[in-house]
Amino acid sequence: MNETGYHGTCLKHRESIESEGLDPDKTNHRLDHWLGQGIYFFDKYEQALWWANIASSHNDHCGGIIFEAEIEALDEEVLNLDDNEQLDAFITETQRTYNEIKAYCPGEMPIFEQNKFRAVFFDYYKIQNGISVIIRTFNKPFAGYTEIRTPDERDFQKQFLNLIGMNFREKQICVSKKDCIKSTVLIYNEKEEVI
Repeated sequence: MNETGYHGTCLKHRESIESEGLDPDKTNHRLDHWLGQGIYFFDKYEQALWWANIASSHNDHCGGIIFEAEIEALDEEVLNLDDNEQLDAFITETQRTYNEIKAYCPGEMPIFEQNKFRAVFFDYYKIQNGISVIIRTFNKPFAGYTEIRTPDERDFQKQFLNLIGMNFREKQICVSKKDCIKSTVLIYNEKEEVI
């Protein structure tokens, strides 16, 4: 695979990214990552800009930045969950793993809490199968990078999209191996406006 990705973050990370690159091993470990641990990219600049603004707001409004990178990996190192066959294989293996854990460890386990379940299984699957990149397009009834709407308009939007069976689509690329991230370039800095 070879794909361009956009990583939105805040200005406080600029120096380390420019000196060390985007390194999945240096990211904050989070139990609620959508696709497990790693560096997250969007395939759309606008979505990375939205996320950069969120990251900035969580860090004293220090300023958002966006890095563009080429993401390269061998096909066997990529789990593309937009491909139904790969998604089905992931489900099958995850179900088998889940059943094995439950058989050996009966009772309540913190690993199966809703906000932790997803990241743990993705990380385990990556290790067991030599996966460096996971791709998934998520459906969302509301997207913060679209036209600003009042709460009532947002409620209407969600109900309307549900009624017609459509959603906003957000492709995310999670890279867990630094070697897959090529030619990282800063393309946006909120404090400098245009690069």
